Amino acid sequence: MNPMNRAFRTLYLPVFLVVLSMLLSAGAARAADEDCNKCHQAMSKGKVLHAALKKGCGACHVAPHANKDKAVLSLKAEQPDLCYDCHNRGLFLRQYQHRPTVAGKCTACHNPHSTNTIKLLTTALPDLCWKCHDRKIAAKQNVHFATAAALCTYCHDAHSSDNHAKLLTFRMPELCYRCHDKAAISGTASVHQPIIAGNCTACHDAHSQNGKDLLVADTTKLCYACHDKNALTSGIVHEPVEQGNCLSCHTAHQSKNERLLQSRQPDLCFTCHDRKSFSGGKQAHKPVAGGRCTTCHRPHNAKVKKLLTKSTPALCFECHMTDELMGREKHGPYKIGQCSGCHMAHQSQTPKLLIAQTPELCFTCHSTEDFKNKFVHKPVADGKCYDCHGIHTTPFRGLLKADGNEACRKCHRDAFNGKHPSTPLPPEIRLRAKGSGHPVDKVDDPRRPGRALSCISCHNPHSSDWKGLFRYKAEKPADLCQHCHR
Repeated sequence: MNPMNRAFRTLYLPVFLVVLSMLLSAGAARAADEDCNKCHQAMSKGKVLHAALKKGCGACHVAPHANKDKAVLSLKAEQPDLCYDCHNRGLFLRQYQHRPTVAGKCTACHNPHSTNTIKLLTTALPDLCWKCHDRKIAAKQNVHFATAAALCTYCHDAHSSDNHAKLLTFRMPELCYRCHDKAAISGTASVHQPIIAGNCTACHDAHSQNGKDLLVADTTKLCYACHDKNALTSGIVHEPVEQGNCLSCHTAHQSKNERLLQSRQPDLCFTCHDRKSFSGGKQAHKPVAGGRCTTCHRPHNAKVKKLLTKSTPALCFECHMTDELMGREKHGPYKIGQCSGCHMAHQSQTPKLLIAQTPELCFTCHSTEDFKNKFVHKPVADGKCYDCHGIHTTPFRGLLKADGNEACRKCHRDAFNGKHPSTPLPPEIRLRAKGSGHPVDKVDDPRRPGRALSCISCHNPHSSDWKGLFRYKAEKPADLCQHCHR
């Protein structure tokens, strides 16, 4: 045999036969498809063709309708197994599955031959989804952009998902961060708890809502879904809370400040309260100077007016409890807890946050009548009431800083060391007084029963119409005697 013929038969003939078989098969398939198209021509007229059509009808069907057990479709296998011959089965069998996927009804959403929509969908989105899902979820006043743009599959996987029962394409909040700026929502130290938990839909509807920002409820009701309403609205309520305007003080997602505050104290408070009322004075209360408004005030509600954390003076005692406040004799305003009767709570132009200078401050309660006679005691004239009197409490009657005559001794030492009064006394009085001076203690005061004789038996400590601050009418010291010695 010719060597060339032998080589052809050995090397090329098998290849030739295989190619010829393929051509004959393709020709037969085309012939079969041409036969199918005689009746089923409309199935391939869509703009989007199923890739299986390129393989021929025999890729899915037994031709020509030979499989009598497969109804009129004569499919090689039932859905979805037939589809899994080409499509990755794993994409359809993740933890959470779309109901049509579970039921194996691929053609509930897809046309198996051709359509004019992407992914061979039987109807364009979102109308396809509305065949099963209630259209009302997207019919409210404010619609999520993805919903309005019919981007259902941007958020939801059409077949199955491992992320959420709602077939989300990503877990929350990462799904939301595909559009929304993550840094603007969770980029600081203080982050709202739903954000930390990735539960954006605790506050926002994913499709549509009548409220602003797709909130699932108005601000007040929404906040009280987590925060205890009774704990924030009982008693005296801060105006923003009463109006349900939580976001006037707090941010909804994150903040650089603690408790999600819009800004730090006191700047936050000054958005409503007049800054001039709290600054500019010569003296400022330490909590005010330190911007610590909540040292004294509760931000939401309180049992005490002005939203104070406690009633006065208990509130004041949180910082100002000293021995000076523990005396037996108590100043009237202090005794009834009226610290603000003398002190400004925030700032003042006078020392100690007093509401006015002394003695004008004292005269808001004490009558000026006893202080404006012809002759005025020097401490009174100088407005130094506190030279003789304690401010809050003392152990001594009259809020004196020392007991009885000791208060006078501080300035009038000579009256106790020499003859007093300077007028010579009758012999019998000198004997009783054990000296030449008039007794100033340890003797009953004839004009004030039950009280001992003291400096104020003869002298008015504040003012008098007679020289020497005499308590009774007297042009000279001797004239005083007749008021007791008759």
